[in-house]
Amino acid sequence: MYLVFTLSQLKKLFIILLSLLPILTIAQIRTGFRGGMNLANFVYRPSADWERKGTGALMFRFNAGLQLEIPLNDDDNWFLYTGPYYNGKGNRVRAKYRTPHFDTIITSLNYIELPLTVGYKIHSENNSRIFAGAGIYTAYGFKGRVEYHGSPERTKFNLHRKDSYYKRFDFGFSVSGMYEYKEKTGIRFDYSRSIPDISRNKWKETNNVFSLSFFWYLPGKL
Repeated sequence: MYLVFTLSQLKKLFIILLSLLPILTIAQIRTGFRGGMNLANFVYRPSADWERKGTGALMFRFNAGLQLEIPLNDDDNWFLYTGPYYNGKGNRVRAKYRTPHFDTIITSLNYIELPLTVGYKIHSENNSRIFAGAGIYTAYGFKGRVEYHGSPERTKFNLHRKDSYYKRFDFGFSVSGMYEYKEKTGIRFDYSRSIPDISRNKWKETNNVFSLSFFWYLPGKL
């Protein structure tokens, strides 16, 4: 059920991208790079009584990749932001097993993510801009690792395989805010949340990520 639903969502995303091609051919696209830090955890509903419902502890990850800015109107205030980038996600949780000791379980997931964020940009007198927007994303998971501190022999790799813990694809919603200085560099804040269950286990888990990143644009436009 999940795989069919995911493929359906991906098809819709590609249709949206194709519908934007006429805009892309005439738009003044700015190309840049982004990179920064994530605070990530899981929101989950556990299946065992010894696990606490709610969220895991936040853990540090990072993000890096492309940032494309595409104007959507002639007034230069509505924009589409997209561009593939690496987005690290994961979770940290302390769990008690049948043995007396505690394990800290650290899950590190890796994604190549493609966002589609639409929003409004406010211009200021000193040629700086403030942007606020929202949208969707789709992501492809690869590699990944779960570490059991206190029981290192249980560490697992390649978590997105069919016989492992997590599903390959993720998608969800996001909100973004940016401050751009003199049309060259800036800082951005993003929040994203998975919509479907990313886990193959009995309990439901979704990605929850706060991001703080810097970005800079290349000279000129495409």
